[in-house]
Amino acid sequence: MNWFTNLFARHWRNVHLTVISLLTIILIVGQSTVNPFLRQITVGTFYAPFATVKNAFLEYRSVAAENRNLREKLVETSTTLAMYEEAARENVRLRSVLGFEPPAGYSLIPAEIVSVSGEYIPMSAVINKGSSDSLRVDQPVINQQGLIGRISSVSANNAVVQLLTDPSNRVAARIAESREMGIIKYSAGSGMMLDNFPIGGDIKVGDLLLSSGLGGVYPSGLKVGTVEEVELPEHEVFAKIMVTPAVNFYSIDELFILKEAGQ
Repeated sequence: MNWFTNLFARHWRNVHLTVISLLTIILIVGQSTVNPFLRQITVGTFYAPFATVKNAFLEYRSVAAENRNLREKLVETSTTLAMYEEAARENVRLRSVLGFEPPAGYSLIPAEIVSVSGEYIPMSAVINKGSSDSLRVDQPVINQQGLIGRISSVSANNAVVQLLTDPSNRVAARIAESREMGIIKYSAGSGMMLDNFPIGGDIKVGDLLLSSGLGGVYPSGLKVGTVEEVELPEHEVFAKIMVTPAVNFYSIDELFILKEAGQ
């Protein structure tokens, strides 16, 4: 008896398939002679489970397809919403530019940033305007917040802006109230500073710093930053002055090139 049990255990799938096949033939060939009760038991035992599984599988496929369509619509809706939100933010920025007037003797050339480069902080930016738009080297670049930098190189359709965060870019500046002057520069280790300012000069935290116009690149009166901290080291000639830039160099979108009249 054990050998029969072991044989059945090894081949139960084949036995099951054979029984189903025989009963199927009997039900098809002898529908009029097969006992209805036997036919009902056979269908309920062998066919109903498969029909249930088939229906469940078809329902699962339908639900999966519906879920896939819903996910696609959700992605489309999220993308559209993000585009509307970005358009709204751009609208706010552009509204803040309305009424923004250039310094006397200059006109504004609007431009957009294509790319920004710099290892730890943005130091240069490529813009979508070039010599075909009357751009040339050393033109000042600003936005509604203040001075951004200058044009350092130009091609036909693009230009590179050297930002004030580039340590090699210096700006002659003065205190708005006292009119005393110094040099704005950026240090990789310390940030933006006002250099060459005498230790006995009239300066305090919160003072506004403007471009002085000396040096021939930047016109006078452009907002550069505000005094953040003032240190007066003993036995030193110059004060150590930390500056908060007027421009957030991490979030520049629109900018303007200052074109001097007659250029």
